[in-house]
Amino acid sequence: MFLVFLGIVMMVVGLNLIRQGSRLAPATPAAPRRPAPAPMAPAAAPGGKPMARPLSGKAGQFGAARPGQRLAYKHPERGSLSAAILGTIHYAELWQRHKAPSEPWVPTGNIFTAHWLGDTLLYHWKDRLYILDSYDIITDAEISQQILPAAKQFGQSDETAEVSFAYPPASWTVTDIGKFQVESVEGSGLRLQAGAVGRFLHARGGSGNEGHALVVEDYQEGGGGQDTAWRGWLVSWDELESVK
Repeated sequence: MFLVFLGIVMMVVGLNLIRQGSRLAPATPAAPRRPAPAPMAPAAAPGGKPMARPLSGKAGQFGAARPGQRLAYKHPERGSLSAAILGTIHYAELWQRHKAPSEPWVPTGNIFTAHWLGDTLLYHWKDRLYILDSYDIITDAEISQQILPAAKQFGQSDETAEVSFAYPPASWTVTDIGKFQVESVEGSGLRLQAGAVGRFLHARGGSGNEGHALVVEDYQEGGGGQDTAWRGWLVSWDELESVK
């Protein structure tokens, strides 16, 4: 009987010890929170600034080419051609945060290249490649009368309107306008200097003139350049066969 009583007492003591231990045991720490993910970088810089786009593929090879190297390309009418680069121009793209006469024009960080081959200018701007094989030296008066009205109309539409105009020997539709600065000039045969600042208008051929392109450069400031209306072709990068 004594043994039964002793067993009951030991069980009670054991239960009390278990209860006390559970009350004294430290609380298990909560699992650490994961830090909130960092916000993604915006797709465009504040204020709508065009993002600088690194060049790769054929555009990168074209931009890295220098006088003395050779370009092989396919002309829409004359077929496959190859010529040495005589002169190279690097253009810095400019932009305004707000479209206003007093707003300064500043570089976007994009640099585009043109190569002079002696009778043809291969000209890269944004995603476009031009083969320009004829040109006119034009005056400020000709620009004001024949080019500027279309450029103003296109700009006032926030560059969305279908604006057509006549410039010999055909009609054209505006595709782009803007401003640039000549970043550097290498080689020979070029009528401009580093630092020259100008406006441009690019246009595609209208009805009966499809595939053709017009590139107008109107120099205003800096080291100086020759106002020129280039005519030629808008082609794909597939038409640039090699850079050697």
